[in-house]
Amino acid sequence: MKKAIAMLLAVSATMSLGVTALAEDVNLQDVDNSSSSDVSSSDVSSDTSSDNSSSDVSSEDTSSDNSSSDVSSEDTSSDDSSSSEDETPVGDPSALILHSAEDGTVLGEDLLEPGKEYRFPAYVEIGGKKVVVNDDLLKDYKFNYTRVTASGVKTFKIEEIKGVYYLIVETKDTTPTKPIDVKYNVKLVRKSNNISVFSQEVKFSYGYDESNDDYINDLDKGDIVEIDNNRPVITKEQFNKIAKLNDYKNVTLAGAGWQFTVNVTDETTKNMVFTNAGVKEIMAKYPDQDFKFFRFGGKPSFNSTGKVALDVSDIVDDYENLNLYRYANGRVYQLNASYNAADETLEFRTNKLDTFFVTDKAIKDGTVIDENIVSDGNSVNTDKNNPGTGAGDMINAAVMAGIASLAAAGAIAANKKSK
Repeated sequence: MKKAIAMLLAVSATMSLGVTALAEDVNLQDVDNSSSSDVSSSDVSSDTSSDNSSSDVSSEDTSSDNSSSDVSSEDTSSDDSSSSEDETPVGDPSALILHSAEDGTVLGEDLLEPGKEYRFPAYVEIGGKKVVVNDDLLKDYKFNYTRVTASGVKTFKIEEIKGVYYLIVETKDTTPTKPIDVKYNVKLVRKSNNISVFSQEVKFSYGYDESNDDYINDLDKGDIVEIDNNRPVITKEQFNKIAKLNDYKNVTLAGAGWQFTVNVTDETTKNMVFTNAGVKEIMAKYPDQDFKFFRFGGKPSFNSTGKVALDVSDIVDDYENLNLYRYANGRVYQLNASYNAADETLEFRTNKLDTFFVTDKAIKDGTVIDENIVSDGNSVNTDKNNPGTGAGDMINAAVMAGIASLAAAGAIAANKKSK
């Protein structure tokens, strides 16, 4: 019995210990669960905080983007402003503005050259702003031009060339001895009612400049007076200075390829401009001939007869014959001339510098070139010092004699070549 009670007590004690252990296990699990739950919560909180932080960064990025957007807006605003400047302002044009020509010529300041076309880029002023003349502007407006003074201008108008509008000014090919003043009134008219929105005066001059006074004053007795095509006008006062310096004896005026020795006492102002440009009417009439031209556009006449020397060194070997002519009043006239083999020049006497030419084949004296000029009655050779009869033969004989003379002296003669 005692053994049975002892065994029951032992079992009871063991069960008690098991229950206690079980309770402790349960408690430990609760603690573990609690701890696990806390960590999870902390992790979530941390993640949430991290997400919130990330959200803040995102917000800053968004703010940064907005800031960038503001800069872009400023750029756009700047572009809009620039674009606005290119747009035509509202209102009527109030003035014409002209830029300088391609060669730098400024209309109204620089002297225009006769026989030349100039193009001045055209603008108008609208609301104090310069606006280019273009097709859009001319849908509503048109230009009118009225010449006030002078008539030496062939073209004066605003027109489009390759997408750009210019004021075209083309002067006549004349040789005045002093600048010619020109004045135009330019109006811009509204097409809808033909009422002028502005009228503006455009003034300029064309012609040639006088020879430099400093150059004339620096000449010494016996000096050749060089003619500058950029300043080809010699005034009466300058001629008097040259005459006095040379004791009122002959002096030599010279340009590119020519010389003229003459007395210049009491001479009036003259334009001595010179060119080798051909006369198209003559070349068209004789297309199978070669020519060299010597043209004095101002056709200056002198009180005394002088000697002209024309340089033919560049053609003497190529031309079989050297036939010299004067072209005046629509006709050609043969000239008496001699060939200077030493200088390779053709020399003749005259009191007027005009249009002369040398050709390799003879042309009949008095041949009509321009019927329109001849029909005016101006067909007489007024140069008494240059009768036409037999002139071509005399020149050719002189050339051959000059060459023979040089050959006899042991010099190398200018041999003629057959073409």
